[in-house]
Amino acid sequence: MKTLRLIGATLLMVVLCVNFAACGDDDDENPIVGTWKSEVADSYGYSESFTFNADGSGMWQEFKDNAQSDSESFTYAIDGNKITFTWSDGETYTSTFSISGNRLTIKDNEDSETYVKI
Repeated sequence: MKTLRLIGATLLMVVLCVNFAACGDDDDENPIVGTWKSEVADSYGYSESFTFNADGSGMWQEFKDNAQSDSESFTYAIDGNKITFTWSDGETYTSTFSISGNRLTIKDNEDSETYVKI
């Protein structure tokens, strides 16, 4: 009977150890990955969206009255709260960004734009 309890206790400890090891820390996930669309269209009816892929690639799209009017691919790199875009034409620029819940704010010099994750 003692042997059966010892085997049961050992098995229980192994299962608990596996469970704790399987629960990894998810902090290394990139929170910017996904599609983000302008909160509001401008006074001319234009809005835009950014799609950030986990591999560092992305797509910018512009919409006029909810119909796509332009698009361009880019790659991006994140360093702290800075994001560097390299556009398909080779142009590169760096902006600051912040994420709060389902809102992404990208700030360029004096201008900032807020996007909602869709």
